[in-house]
Amino acid sequence: MKKHVLLLSILSVSLLGCQATGSSEPSTTSTNSAYSDLASTALTGALQMWGQQNGSEDLTSSIQQATGVTSEQAAGGIGSLFALAQSSLGESQNSELGELIPGYDQLESSGLSSMITNSGALDSAFSALGMDPSMVSTFAPIVISALQSQGASSSLVQALSTLWQ
Repeated sequence: MKKHVLLLSILSVSLLGCQATGSSEPSTTSTNSAYSDLASTALTGALQMWGQQNGSEDLTSSIQQATGVTSEQAAGGIGSLFALAQSSLGESQNSELGELIPGYDQLESSGLSSMITNSGALDSAFSALGMDPSMVSTFAPIVISALQSQGASSSLVQALSTLWQ
């Protein structure tokens, strides 16, 4: 798996988090609409960056093939999963993920991990990206398998499996 695909996936959603946390719209409906618009803009920018890189398809492509989602949805879903992990896991497990995924620590500074703090927020992020929230259960094993191939510890794999049920 190419680490830059994961990095760009995370960064694309980080951009979304930076923009979404600046929203001052009080209405939940308006916020969801703004979130969807921002998701589209941020993920389009990430795809443009990927176009400049070689071999950018591994994890995103695996998810697309398994689920039939677009590359934007795959990238957004991956970033959302990692945002929930960052807000939920302990320091040692987040440190391990940081070693496996370059740029992982940028999720916190983007504010995205403070937005996606539970499974309900994760479901909302998937919905905002135009996916059924049940897709989390399809994305999770693919991402976990990719992390295992990079040498993730069994305790991290177990924690993520539990978190992303």
